[in-house]
Amino acid sequence: MDYQVKVENFEGPMDLLLFFIQRDKLNIYDIPIAHITKEFLDYMKLMDMMNIDLGGEFVYMASLLMKIKAKMLLPVSDEDVEQIEDPRTPLVQRLLEYQQYKKVGEQLQEIYSDHAVHFPIGQEMTYDASSEKNINPVQNVTLFTLSSIFQELINRLPDVNPYELHEEPIQLDEQIAFLIGEINSTKRLSFTILIPILKTRLRIVVTFMAILEMLRTNQITIEQNEPFGELILMRAVA
Repeated sequence: MDYQVKVENFEGPMDLLLFFIQRDKLNIYDIPIAHITKEFLDYMKLMDMMNIDLGGEFVYMASLLMKIKAKMLLPVSDEDVEQIEDPRTPLVQRLLEYQQYKKVGEQLQEIYSDHAVHFPIGQEMTYDASSEKNINPVQNVTLFTLSSIFQELINRLPDVNPYELHEEPIQLDEQIAFLIGEINSTKRLSFTILIPILKTRLRIVVTFMAILEMLRTNQITIEQNEPFGELILMRAVA
């Protein structure tokens, strides 16, 4: 019996889990944990046979899946059914947030590609997408919240008119410097002040990338004191 294997390139364990869920048409809110654990471990065995080091994050996810599987095999009395949280719930929440993050990332890349054709020859907009992998938003603000706000801003703006092109040189490091200047002058930069300044889709996209980079390098923190409340950018405490 021939066994044909196609090796996919996954950014991390969450990316791999989403692939299995989409490929097998699984309900993300009711993940068959035994099935998904077997698929995950089989993939790790395949990579090991090919001498491909997946890294500690895959090992951690494998142990987490097996732990969840073990918990779900434990007997639960009828009285405790409604009181005990589904062991899969934290994983489902992480998958949903990662799914949204990935979706927004793809939309931003489409916008970036659309605007790239409008740059004059020689004008560069540099950005390393791999720098987003270890982003950890702080102060009660999730990446889902941040990306949703910027997506809403983008949707409010009119589409680019290809017959009304204006040269708008803008680079990631320039927006980082701009944000640092604004935060230094105000100490606490609110989005209500920042939003009117960002008049084009391109500037919103690059500003979003700049904020992600500054979060990754611990230059800033973002604060939200209540759900749907004002977002505040501040310099990180050294």
